[in-house]
Amino acid sequence: MSTVIYGNGAMARVVYSYARHTMEVRGFTVDDSRIAEGASTFCGLPLVPFSTVQETFTPSENRMLIAMGFVDMNELREKKCMEAYGKGYSFARFVHESVCAHDDVVIEDNCIILEHSSIHPGSQIGQGTFVCGNVNIGHDCTIGPWNWINAGVSIAGGCQVGPGCFFGVNSCLGQGVRLGARNFLAANTLVNRNTRDNEVYLSEPGQPFRLDSKSFLKFGRLSP
Repeated sequence: MSTVIYGNGAMARVVYSYARHTMEVRGFTVDDSRIAEGASTFCGLPLVPFSTVQETFTPSENRMLIAMGFVDMNELREKKCMEAYGKGYSFARFVHESVCAHDDVVIEDNCIILEHSSIHPGSQIGQGTFVCGNVNIGHDCTIGPWNWINAGVSIAGGCQVGPGCFFGVNSCLGQGVRLGARNFLAANTLVNRNTRDNEVYLSEPGQPFRLDSKSFLKFGRLSP
């Protein structure tokens, strides 16, 4: 079957740049109000209003792939998926050819998993989850639906992640952690204990040092 991508923003462009090499992408759709006056194409393909998408790209011949960001802690992505399902669409998934998915790994529909990520044996990735590049998911993890996992994230073995969470760049979960629903983990943040729903975890950003970079290298004897 062919694929129609929901979205006409940066994420839709990124997903298309990957998917077009292995999928037949027929076009794009988005809410009518998100289409600029007179616009009818995106990335050189047809862009049609979501209200009438089934008339142009029939559900019997096309799957849909939801390509948008983590608006409202991923709830908008889930909503659009349910609306597309109501129109009769099934859903594609995109897993880059470089992804290492080991034995007994389950990746559900509408997932997007980018390059050089590793998913260890016995793990499951729930519907609609986005996984950026260079992510490591340990053995026997259960990643709930509609999660957003940014580049460099590391999730240790035996973790359970609730639905709708956001993982910032290089954030980490310790072994066996149970992460509640809709948790927000900022960049470079380690969580090593169980959490409740709707919690936020932040790490302090880097602070400027009193020396400039050349002086730091000189006095720190770090120059070659």
